[in-house]
Amino acid sequence: MTLTVAPFDKVRARRLPAEQRREHLLDVGAAIILDSGFETLTMESVAERAGVSKGLGYAYFENAEELALALYDREMAEFYRRILEATAGVESFDERLRRALRAHLDLVAERGVLFVILQTKLSGRKLKRTVRQRLGPFIDFWSRQMEEEFAVDPAVAESVASAMLSAADIFARSWHAKRLPKREVDGLCTEFVLAGIHAALKSSRYRRGLAAD
Repeated sequence: MTLTVAPFDKVRARRLPAEQRREHLLDVGAAIILDSGFETLTMESVAERAGVSKGLGYAYFENAEELALALYDREMAEFYRRILEATAGVESFDERLRRALRAHLDLVAERGVLFVILQTKLSGRKLKRTVRQRLGPFIDFWSRQMEEEFAVDPAVAESVASAMLSAADIFARSWHAKRLPKREVDGLCTEFVLAGIHAALKSSRYRRGLAAD
């Protein structure tokens, strides 16, 4: 997969507004990862391809790993945006979940190569140490939904939301690895997650204030 980055001469690149310049550096970083592999991502390679000095890159990112983390955060922000857009105005919990899972797989179809590379290469590094912070918005969003729908204890809802994210990610990786067709993965993922949530949270033992130790 090749990501096209518009050419910028050094003078033009230096005159970019700060936020646009940062986004351009992230675009360049993504292109390098997709074209040549994660290990070729360095501040030098980004600067050379972006047409700027290496020092300019350091004004935005401490090192290449920080740039990769920022790129991962940008991908996650797009993921959250798609989920919110897909579920907006939908009253049924089950339908919100179906649409969210479908949006998840659609995003993997569009941008999954980069996302999977970042998850794989950054795991065990700083991403692993900050994963709860980075996945927090998704987990919190679904925790609130489950608390309202099933009247369960917040800690229970958070645990199930985390498990749901893991399951969706596993199914998305299965499709991305070409193990199953997307339509089949979509159906399996939705049915698996919905059945698991209903089976777990409809039990009276998990009602708010009654969760077992």
